[in-house]
Amino acid sequence: MPFATARQLPSSGLPMNLVVFASDRELLSRLAAKLPPHWPLTYHDAGFPGAVQQLRVGPQTLVLLDFHAARAAASAELVRQIRQLRPELAMVAVGATSVNQVEGVVTALRVGLRDFVDLDADTEEVQAVLRRATAPAAAPIPVAARKAPLTLMLGVRPGMGTSTLAAHLCVLAQQMRAAGNSQDVLLLDMGQPAGDVALYLNIESRFHYDEALRSASRLDATLVRTAMARHPGGLVLLDRAVGSESLPPSDPGLLLKRLCGLFCSVLCELGGTPLRQIPGALLEHADEIWLVTDGAIASLVSMDQVLKQLPPGVREGDRLKLIVNRNDEEAGMAAAQIAGRFGLPLLATLPERPRLRASASQGRLLLDDAPRDPYLRALAPLLARFDPTTSPPEAQGLRDRFASALSSLQWKTK
Repeated sequence: MPFATARQLPSSGLPMNLVVFASDRELLSRLAAKLPPHWPLTYHDAGFPGAVQQLRVGPQTLVLLDFHAARAAASAELVRQIRQLRPELAMVAVGATSVNQVEGVVTALRVGLRDFVDLDADTEEVQAVLRRATAPAAAPIPVAARKAPLTLMLGVRPGMGTSTLAAHLCVLAQQMRAAGNSQDVLLLDMGQPAGDVALYLNIESRFHYDEALRSASRLDATLVRTAMARHPGGLVLLDRAVGSESLPPSDPGLLLKRLCGLFCSVLCELGGTPLRQIPGALLEHADEIWLVTDGAIASLVSMDQVLKQLPPGVREGDRLKLIVNRNDEEAGMAAAQIAGRFGLPLLATLPERPRLRASASQGRLLLDDAPRDPYLRALAPLLARFDPTTSPPEAQGLRDRFASALSSLQWKTK
């Protein structure tokens, strides 16, 4: 038989009609344990030919599909079939959010499902997801009122070292969060070439910026925990898929609001991205915009062009700051001279460090190989600006906490 009723439908008070597509009844039993006795569950054998055509639809029907990693691809195909035959039906993915099941979560998002039932969650959370899925007009999750600071890091031309700088700064900020701060740091890599930061952090990213844009209305802490890439130190990375040539034209306003409500600080790295491709909403929402340059004459010409191309509202405010990377005063203008020439506050001056590139070529951070390197010490003023929680008024000074964080890392030499 293609389907069988697991519970008798009560005569009144039905919250919804739950239809479960799975390859065996174990999923049905696990779901039943999380739901009130009067919620009806109907089982369909997902492997039965023509199972979708046999689908019985009642009032408030909600289709649940097995998106455990081993079944995700087959369930994704069922989703496509159901949409062709019954496009009005609401569907929810069912699975787990443990590390070895993340592929199922990502597959559900890619096929367009916005709700995910985690069978490892408590009964209240499971039932809340199902109620939300049948709410009128698929009511989105409320946007968090709290707004984390959003910082843009913009290289004035390709090759300014923004990806390397962003990776080191965010890992340090994650390590130096104030005690009791349960929220993590987010590094939003929108630079070109796409995927560079993941290489520097030596992590694999499977959920990307384009997918986050499509899922913005359902973005919550569970999705962040399960789908987004995470560095061993806790830093969360959201980047673009390798090979992406340009940023999608969609307005990221809602996504930015979600992200700033879920993290303690957000750094958006835009190295190598032409200014014309940067969404206006990103410039509008940014609390600060850090321009990264070096002292080469070509870089200074590029910075002059960038400043002229920025929207008037950005140029007229006090959000623009300057970072001089690979500083070598014997080979060009001093950092203070560059800042004075362009009328920008000098936020930090970072030294030229060949060892930085040597570590990056091995998929490692300088933090791993030489945690007391001068380059890392020069990041101290950036940390205070990027994440105020690294230096709360009642805590020890930033300099002391920065030294403590560096000294706690394993010392290695090469």
